[in-house]
Amino acid sequence: MNFDFFKKNLVYILALILVVIIGYQYYNSHDQYENELLAYDTSDDKSFSQSENKSDIQIETKEDEIEELYVHISGAVKNPGLYKMKPNSRIADAIEEAGGSLDDANLDAINLAAKLSDEDKIYLPKIGEEVPSIATSTSTSSTNAEKINLNTADLNSLTNIPGVGEKTAQKILEYREKNRFKNIEDIKNVDGIGDKKFESMKDFITT
Repeated sequence: MNFDFFKKNLVYILALILVVIIGYQYYNSHDQYENELLAYDTSDDKSFSQSENKSDIQIETKEDEIEELYVHISGAVKNPGLYKMKPNSRIADAIEEAGGSLDDANLDAINLAAKLSDEDKIYLPKIGEEVPSIATSTSTSSTNAEKINLNTADLNSLTNIPGVGEKTAQKILEYREKNRFKNIEDIKNVDGIGDKKFESMKDFITT
C-alpha cells in the first residue's frame, strides 16, 4: 500500500469524505421533509372532506325534517286517522290517502284544491250534514275555547258537533240530566254514538 500517496492527498481525501457526508445528510433531510409535507396535506384534505360530508348530512337531515307533513282527516272517509303527506299535497290527496271518500260524502262542502299544512285537521261531512264552523277549514287549533262543552252546550250548539243532528243532540241533553259527562269518552254511552262516530267528533268536544 502506498502510504505516501495518502499522506500527500490526505486533505483532498478528507474533503471528499466530508462532501459525501454533507450531501447524504442534505438528501436524507430533504426527502423526510417532503414525506412530512405530503402526510400533512393528505391529512388536511381528509379532514376537509369529512367536514364537508358532515355538512351535507346536516343539510339533508334538515330538509327531511321540513318535508314531514302530518294531517288528521276524519268524517266521511273510509279510514279516518293521522297521515304523513308529501309537501304541496292537497286536501284531495289526503282524502285519497285515507282510502277515499264514502258514497254519501259531501265533497262540495270543502275545498279539495286547498294545500295542506303541518298539523291540519280536515273533516269531510256527509250530504245533508250541517258542517260545524270549526271543521270547515284546515290548520284548526282545537283549544278548549273552541270545543263544545258536553255539559253546558244547548241544543243548537250540540248540533255543530260532527255527526250530531237534532235527534242525537236531544239524546245528549236527556243523558246529562241524569249523568254528568266526566270525560269525552262518556258520550259513547249516549244511544246511537259508537266508536266510529266518536272518532269523528272527539276533537271538537270537551267536558
